[in-house]
Amino acid sequence: MTMPSTAQTRVQYDQIAHLYDAQPYREKKVDPHLLAFLRQQPADTPSSLAILDLCCGTGNQLVVNRSLLSQARLVGLDLSYEMLAQAHRKAQDILWVQADSSRPPFLDQRFDFISNQFAFHHVHDKEAMLTAMFRLLRSGGQFVMINLAPHEMPGWIYYRYFPTALTRELQDFLPHDVIVAMLRQLGFVNVTWTLDHTTTEQDLQQFLDIVCQRDTCSQLLTISDQAYQAGLQQIGNELRQGHRMVATEDCLLTVCAEKPCGLG
Repeated sequence: MTMPSTAQTRVQYDQIAHLYDAQPYREKKVDPHLLAFLRQQPADTPSSLAILDLCCGTGNQLVVNRSLLSQARLVGLDLSYEMLAQAHRKAQDILWVQADSSRPPFLDQRFDFISNQFAFHHVHDKEAMLTAMFRLLRSGGQFVMINLAPHEMPGWIYYRYFPTALTRELQDFLPHDVIVAMLRQLGFVNVTWTLDHTTTEQDLQQFLDIVCQRDTCSQLLTISDQAYQAGLQQIGNELRQGHRMVATEDCLLTVCAEKPCGLG
């Protein structure tokens, strides 16, 4: 595991790294976008592939991807040393690199596939990061970004009880059309995007148990203590009134882009 770099994110991940994998939604399956990318490659290609997971956290996605690509070069980059320490314990045959995603310390054209999952909002210099992705990809390589889409999900349960979080989210998360335009301007081709809306009901007591662990949720760390306590109080009041299930919605944004073939 290599080191260096500093910079601030909305969550101090070094402090909560040991708790991270115990939180909901941390389990991963083999990346379906990587699977689709592999189907487009010649049969003898996988062993020579280089895959980068940008803002990889505790490495869960790369670890499960390793089961599919036993010979490929897998690299995970993250700003948090402690998150990477958790990742390194899971897989020593993956290169874990501590660095700022806006300034990844790799030579040009080193990767065939780059992913960035649920982290783009943490990046301060988003244009620099996307520019770096174009530089790092080989000709015909693919970049895939997945994230929440706050502009498309005002009914999310977090925003219902902690509405000031949405104000900050709308600043940190770029709308999908802005991201797409940036990628095209940088030279990416075949840029596509999808918005996957889901409407469900959430168990309110279960939700309270989750948000009581404030330091593991970036949405709750962007709001004031007063706003946080007001949200907890509202949840408690509704539970005492007999409310058990609450409607919620979320929306996932997936953006895929390719570096043109023939480019050095």
